[in-house]
Amino acid sequence: MTQPLRLFPLFSGEPPIALLPGSLPLGSHLGLQGARRNQLWLAVHMPVLPLEALSVPDAAPATVVVEPRKGHLWIIAANEKALAQGVAPGLKLSAAFALSRTLTVLGRSPQAEHLKLTSIAQWARRVTPSVSLEPPRALLLEVRGSLKLWGGIDPIKGVLKEELQHRRITAHLCVAPTALAALWLSRHQQEDVLSHDELVGRLGSLPLGVAGWSDSAQQLLRKMGVKTIGDCLRLPRGGLARRVGLQYLQDLDRLLGQHDLRSEFEPAQRLSSTLEFQDEVTEPEILANAGQELIRKLVRALQKRQAQVENLEFGFHHLRKPKTIERINLVAPTYEAERISRLFLGKLETVSLPDPVIALSLTTGSIEPMIGLNTVLFQNRAPAAVRASMGELIERLRLRFRAEDIYGVAPVEEHRPERAWSKSPDPLRRDEPSSASNAPQSPMRPLWILPSPVRLSSTAEGWPQYGDRSALRLESGPERIEAGWWQGRDISRDYYIAFGSKGEKLWIYRDRCSDRGWFLHGLFG
Repeated sequence: MTQPLRLFPLFSGEPPIALLPGSLPLGSHLGLQGARRNQLWLAVHMPVLPLEALSVPDAAPATVVVEPRKGHLWIIAANEKALAQGVAPGLKLSAAFALSRTLTVLGRSPQAEHLKLTSIAQWARRVTPSVSLEPPRALLLEVRGSLKLWGGIDPIKGVLKEELQHRRITAHLCVAPTALAALWLSRHQQEDVLSHDELVGRLGSLPLGVAGWSDSAQQLLRKMGVKTIGDCLRLPRGGLARRVGLQYLQDLDRLLGQHDLRSEFEPAQRLSSTLEFQDEVTEPEILANAGQELIRKLVRALQKRQAQVENLEFGFHHLRKPKTIERINLVAPTYEAERISRLFLGKLETVSLPDPVIALSLTTGSIEPMIGLNTVLFQNRAPAAVRASMGELIERLRLRFRAEDIYGVAPVEEHRPERAWSKSPDPLRRDEPSSASNAPQSPMRPLWILPSPVRLSSTAEGWPQYGDRSALRLESGPERIEAGWWQGRDISRDYYIAFGSKGEKLWIYRDRCSDRGWFLHGLFG
């Protein structure tokens, strides 16, 4: 008779658990009694989506997609030519350049990935209405109700593979009784699991990496000798929650079908309405009244749906020429008729119509759930109200000027000062500062960075001069910045804060790459 093994706990205070070879100690707390046995989930895992979302052609040279983490650039996707040279996801970019000096480096685009993922999800609703997004690289489809319609699992997988191949998307498909099990199995390119009885045994051999848990949690588990999902399921529940984290215990519960509530993907909804005229119209007053009527109809529809919009498109239809399209992009979503009307009337003052108008149409962008503004009792104006009033001001400015001339500034994880910011379409965007207590103190930066550094003259002793040719007084520094070598635009500079003879506070640097000259790069207020 096979003797039971004794598994001693990794956490103090937990009783040992008896195990038979090849079995897992699953009690009622981790069992499948609570699982919804009538479900069958199909996971579509797209491991190269960060690269394929950027539409890199097959004939492209060795190409990688990188993402900044912890002060370094890490490779998250690579094409076939890069893989053939030994460059694989998970490497630092510096290590990858040691393997291949001719890499093409692309930055990750979360927006492009999201658009690609939602586009595939919208098509997948032809197979089943129950589609769930699993950002950033996967979809989950509940297909139990579609088996009879399609004639089984294989036809469903076949039509999905055909569409993904048409879209030039690499994907691994796997079926399991629970959503998380299908996802983890697909990440490891495993075969389908169609019954609950096989599920635990198949999951037990999966490595920890398929769970997508944080690096710190995986390192902690590996130090304790836990290398597979089966090892995790063997651990005492209380000890796992205390030592590693409650969310990981909840993941294991969802893996076996407990408490896994998922929101279904819903395609973006739009509203549209058209008002036709009996005769051709050229009078601005008639067009203004027609636009106001369309706006009132839109607002009533939004109120019924408790929704709001951020983008509007007015179409002026002509009898003999293509329609004239005027777009309004709001800074923040709204459901207020007065605000939309004011923007439409302002747009009407500037529009140039090539022909009389026979119809006026209004089409919205994606509608969003309505969100009201919170107010406070003992302040003159709530922050949300201030933001709304600022948004209205920016919208009026955009009516008078080009929209691209009104933008916000967003920080970029980049050491080179001239590349450490980017234009943001949201002028009111504010990135929250890091709340970590051990976050390093950022060095002082001027608000005004010059478009390009200006060379400064030097005294006979080599000190920088500015303005009246007097030597600058260096207040602090140097702060050395060396970056950009991986793009062929490397810099090596020593930055100083300096004061001029008239009290000007300047940000200057000494170039260490070329002639060691001095340059002015920014001015403090």
